[in-house]
Amino acid sequence: MMTYTISRAEQVLQTQRQALNLRWYPHYHLAARAGWINDPNGLVWFDGWYHAFYQHHPYSTQWGPMHWGHARSKDLVHWEHLPVALAPEGPEDKDGCFSGSAVVDGDTLALIYTGHKFHGDPGDEANLYQVQCLATSRDGIHFERQGMVVDTPAGYAPLP
Repeated sequence: MMTYTISRAEQVLQTQRQALNLRWYPHYHLAARAGWINDPNGLVWFDGWYHAFYQHHPYSTQWGPMHWGHARSKDLVHWEHLPVALAPEGPEDKDGCFSGSAVVDGDTLALIYTGHKFHGDPGDEANLYQVQCLATSRDGIHFERQGMVVDTPAGYAPLP
């Protein structure tokens, strides 16, 4: 089973970016450096920048365990890619960091997201548990995981 970390995702993105054909790469809207991108998960103004977060699988152009990609902009046209904000590396989100939102709370940027964890075989939807998780940042770039903030309800059982 592959282990996902932010540093590993960054290494893969650097390698893939070097091989990318930039001729067809979008220049006037946000696109991932490489890999799969889908759900936008928050557009916020924080510390003088627009920050955009999105679901991202940096290892492939196919769907896979979700990470959160991150970019910022001064004008919403020119984007600077930042390090991956979240990777499925905690016990509460070991199988993916899925949709949520970015929220500014004073001088803190908070990411509230859905952690996926399978109890049993990964990919077996009958054993999928989803919990709500939190990560926070004071600089808008490096996020500290606060862990699970909402567990599955007592007595919850996945559908048969």
